[in-house]
Amino acid sequence: MSRLNSLPAGVLSILGAAFLTLSTVSAAAQAETKPDAKPAKAKKTAKGAPKSAKADAVAEKTADKPGAKADPPPASASPMAELKKSNEKLDKILQKNRPNWSPEAELQRAEVRKVVGSFLDYAELARRALSKHWDTINTKQRNEFVETLRELVERSYLKQVHGNANYNIKYDKETKDGNEAVVTGVLNTTARGKKVKIALEYKMLWKAEHWVVYDVVTDEQSMLENYRAEFNKIINKEGFDALMKRMKKKQEEKEKDEKEKDEKGQ
Repeated sequence: MSRLNSLPAGVLSILGAAFLTLSTVSAAAQAETKPDAKPAKAKKTAKGAPKSAKADAVAEKTADKPGAKADPPPASASPMAELKKSNEKLDKILQKNRPNWSPEAELQRAEVRKVVGSFLDYAELARRALSKHWDTINTKQRNEFVETLRELVERSYLKQVHGNANYNIKYDKETKDGNEAVVTGVLNTTARGKKVKIALEYKMLWKAEHWVVYDVVTDEQSMLENYRAEFNKIINKEGFDALMKRMKKKQEEKEKDEKEKDEKGQ
């Protein structure tokens, strides 16, 4: 049984944060899932499996392949080292808890956005999460989706990490396979007065001469796969435009909340 629900929000955001931010957008789709549903059967690709399930499985495999070919990384390029470096930068930026309304806090948020954007590949996350639907939308729609996803992720990340999180990450090992890599580790923190350890797995891709993250698996729960399932439900039932409408509505709500807090001087 996962221990993620017992963790402080700030800790979850550090893990990859970001990937959890659209839970409200997909709440309606989640509610449609029946407790006795058997997703394993639906995804079966053996003889006799539903054609739609076969098509989805093929689409997922295609989506999980890098979007564009790139030169292989040099042997000295370490995905673990890059992750450590990024987390050290974040820790340094977040050492001081600035008042949310202050100019210093806005500068701090800008620095966090820059660091997170340097190691989290929003475009790769968006493409893989939309899976087969990515090929059905045009360039303008893709750009709009990536940008909206980015803004939602950043806002949620910044809101959750505002404050000191009692945690530390111990990286275990890195495994490289061509242009892809996996870095494993353990998150040590305290929740409700008890020490908690969470297994981490960062899935990374060599892109634009450095390693970037496109998925974080926590206690065997893939954020990317969760997104993919949620987006797929909404698009299949209501269409891509409906998904965008929900995301933008959530974005407007977050902007309104931030504005109200700033006006109150919180």
